[in-house]
Amino acid sequence: MPNTEDKVMPESNRVVLPTNVKPLKYRLRLEPNLGEFTFKGSESIDLQVVEATSEITLNCVEIEVQSCRLAGDSGEGLAPRETRFDESRETVTFQFDSLIPEGETCLEIEFTGELNDKLRGFYRSHYTDADGAQRYLATTQFEATDARRAFPCWDEPAVKATFELTLVFASDLVAVSNMPASSEAEPRPGLRWVSFEETPV
Repeated sequence: MPNTEDKVMPESNRVVLPTNVKPLKYRLRLEPNLGEFTFKGSESIDLQVVEATSEITLNCVEIEVQSCRLAGDSGEGLAPRETRFDESRETVTFQFDSLIPEGETCLEIEFTGELNDKLRGFYRSHYTDADGAQRYLATTQFEATDARRAFPCWDEPAVKATFELTLVFASDLVAVSNMPASSEAEPRPGLRWVSFEETPV
């Protein structure tokens, strides 16, 4: 009997990322804009470089990267020489001029995306409030391979890490996650942020 699984599984889902770099912890900040159906985000990823390399490849699709840097021991940042997107493989590769040695380092990325209406990644949905008005919310669907639509990441079940999430949003809204809130503040009128406790691996 022929194997039909290969015929239906998208090619991008079969792409396995290089194993020379592994994430340890994500510090992720997301700021949805429910008026424009967009979001901006930033992340700081603690990495374990298993084998010295000059490039780092993550899963990423329908995300625009504004900046990237590899944080050095002395605090300076090393920006990639080239950023390559591969839409068919749903990846982004950061190519650096120099070799990244084995050990721990930190990758910092700023990015933007669309709060899509595809029920995938970080997307928009709507509901009717008590007054009969239509309201919007931002929510997530990451299975099986849609976390890469919300932020650049190692979107593979075998590559696990911890997460610290911060959400920034209009102060008349409420934010929930799968961990309890650890702190919150209103930096200016109309804007609120909530940070959540670190997840298990």
